[in-house]
This record gives sequence, structure tokens and C-alpha cells, in this order.
Amino acid sequence: MTRPRLLAAALATLTTLGSAPAASASPAPGSPVARSTAPAAVPAATPAAVRRVYAPGTSISQLDSTQVLVADRVAGTKGTWARYSWNGSRWIKVNAPATAVFGRGGVVPAAARRQGTSTTPAGAFTLVSAFGQGNPGTRMAYRTVTSCSWWIQDPHAWDYNRWRQSCAVPRTTAANSERLATYVASGLYRQAVVIGYNYWNVRRYGYGSGSGIFLHHARSYTGGCVGIDNMAELTATVRWLDPRRHPVIVVKA
Repeated sequence: MTRPRLLAAALATLTTLGSAPAASASPAPGSPVARSTAPAAVPAATPAAVRRVYAPGTSISQLDSTQVLVADRVAGTKGTWARYSWNGSRWIKVNAPATAVFGRGGVVPAAARRQGTSTTPAGAFTLVSAFGQGNPGTRMAYRTVTSCSWWIQDPHAWDYNRWRQSCAVPRTTAANSERLATYVASGLYRQAVVIGYNYWNVRRYGYGSGSGIFLHHARSYTGGCVGIDNMAELTATVRWLDPRRHPVIVVKA
């Protein structure tokens, strides 16, 4: 299993942040994240644990990720936006001013989220990859959208909640999926990041729980994604992300 999948599995055990206090317990002993906190050959006299410092308003520590994004719904479909970078001793807020934008149906716990409800899932999620009209300089895996790029949202398709590069998508699948070039042209997906909700293990929440949960540009509401109303800040975020730092987005209700 790759490190992103291990981190995704560890993050999935966190209590949904929209219904829990901001600071929660550390990962359980023996979890992949907990095991990674100490080298194998630590002398017996060395302290057994490194102090965890949590990114503001989250239960994500520097031992889990050193790049944390926080989208916190305040009212309706709008909320605050922040991204934090661990500098070796403390968390530094590095974002430009921006507003987070959520699904037209509100924000719900990830386990309760269903496809077609226009709700944004709350929780802590890894970031999978980025896409859009062209790579702005990110270290994330990046795909440039063409007229044959689709995100499959048909629950009956073998590649549900995945990118499909094809100019011959069946009509029934296309009717339940997103032709990405359409949203690039409108500006929504000029730059976007795939959020790991229901991605690494679709069976966790079920095929009907939703696909295509992205971080992208939006001004008023989304269909269930997380939006940023400042395109310059979105582009800067995509450019800033580095998979070696195991970036995580925290969505709060």
C-alpha cells in the first residue's frame, strides 16, 4: 500500500471534525501514522514520543502532514479558508485572503453523504492529484484536461470516481459524469485538486456516496465540492502542494 493510501486509512479513523472538538486524540498506537513517528533504531534513553503540534482548528499534527488546508463553514454555503505550513517548529498560515465555498446542500459528515444531494462531505482527507488547463508548477501528479477528459460519476461504471480519457464514452455513462473541459471553459476547473473522499476505498462509503469531490474555483456554491472564491489563491494553493509533505484538507461543518 502506498504512503497516501496509508495516510488516507489513518485519517479515515478521525472523528468527523464537524461534530467533534477541534483538538482530538492522537492516532491509536500501532496505526501507520503512529508507527512512523520514531526511527527503528532509537536508543533506549531517547524520549519515546515526539510532541504533536496540531494545525490550528484540526486534529492533524506535523507527524501526519506538514501542509494542512482548512475549509470551515460559517453559515449557508460560505466559510473561512486557511492553509498552514509546518516550518519545523510551528504552523505558519500562508494563504492569501479567500472565502471557502461549499455545496448547495450544505456540509454533512462524510459517512452520511449521498450522491446527488449537492452536499460537501466533512472530515479530513488526503489530496490525490491536480488537473486543469495546464500545470501551474505543482509537484502533485497533474493532468491537463482535453475535450476527451471525463470524471466518471456513473455508479455502475468500472472506473467510478476516476478520470477517464476517452472520446467514446457511452451515452448512459456520460449522462451521469462530468466532461471536464466544460468546467475548465467556465473557469470552475481552470485549476482543481482531487480530494480523497471516497477515492482510495470506494467501498468505505459505498458507490452511492458520491464522486468528483474536488477543490476548485467557485463564488456562491458548489455541487458538493470545496470551492475557493479567489482564483489567484487557488492557483497558488495548487502550485504550493507537495506530495512529499502529505497534504491534507480538513472540511468542517
